[in-house]
Amino acid sequence: MATPIEDYLNGLFAEDFSAKNMTSVLLKRGIEVASDESEVTTKSKELAQADLYMVLFNTFSKGGESVSKGNWKRTTASTNIGVNDRKSFLDAANKIYDKYGEAVVSHGMKDRTDRW
Repeated sequence: MATPIEDYLNGLFAEDFSAKNMTSVLLKRGIEVASDESEVTTKSKELAQADLYMVLFNTFSKGGESVSKGNWKRTTASTNIGVNDRKSFLDAANKIYDKYGEAVVSHGMKDRTDRW
């Protein structure tokens, strides 16, 4: 049974990534969208995984929101990413980048303050 690369990569995380995030990472790594994960090299899969860690690293905490109109209602969950979580994502990504000789990301938070 074939497993799409998107499902494989999403399965590595508790977070489900948006189609836009996933497509951007796949294109960056030269991986065809919806390709079978068994046809993607281990190196490409691991580097895509590192890129997804960076997506999480760059995600900001936000409160949930609720929108309703008539009988219809949609609620989104809040996202809370702490400083320790961010550091863990950065460290995990850098470990993979270093393994394959790619530039290690040395800056701290998105505002580049390096305050943990």
